[in-house]
Amino acid sequence: MFALIDDGDYPAWHELVFQTIDGAYWDKSGDRRQTVVDFLALLDQYVTAQGDKFAASHSAALKGVMRDVASRGLTEGLYYRILRGVFTLSEALFERAFKSAAPQGDFIERARYHIEKNIFSNITLDDIAERAFVSACYLSRAFKKATGTGFSTYVANRKIKIAKSLLQFSELKVNTIALELAYQDANYFCRIFKRETNMSPSDYRKLMVFNPQVTPPEAGSSVVLPAR
Repeated sequence: MFALIDDGDYPAWHELVFQTIDGAYWDKSGDRRQTVVDFLALLDQYVTAQGDKFAASHSAALKGVMRDVASRGLTEGLYYRILRGVFTLSEALFERAFKSAAPQGDFIERARYHIEKNIFSNITLDDIAERAFVSACYLSRAFKKATGTGFSTYVANRKIKIAKSLLQFSELKVNTIALELAYQDANYFCRIFKRETNMSPSDYRKLMVFNPQVTPPEAGSSVVLPAR
């Protein structure tokens, strides 16, 4: 799985992180804390392999999260700490990998890299274009052609994916989630969330907490209830 880091595939790595952590939280058939502990332990081994200096800067915090998960289990209070801990460490790992791979990467890959790196920050087309070394106008056209999605919609989709997980598995309030994802206006965040999911954040949380096997609706569709 660490080939994703070595290859600089930041979006795919984040998908793997969500699949692992969310999957463990979602599975109510038993205590799945060991799944997360094992994932973090493998990540710690990868960090150690990067050298003593790098490990010294990052391994202690990761081990702290592992201890808390092992002792407390997969609680709502721990979810955000686990996620942010992994994301913060991932940023350092990808920064290291990206510097060595940068000469081979094209500007679309650079753009997607910087979107993922700054996903908890305010992301603008101008900022990402500057980091990708192209004009904002050119990046906008090329990004949609390469990904099939407009730049703003792509960023919104990435942020809303995180918001969904935070609503389902963490104890963070809607206003706090909006701020963590760099939406200074919670009402604007709620509008974006409803546009992307056809539900308000509060309704999404209620739906997923009380019936986690429901398939959430996409914009313009209906709720899909699990078969009985």
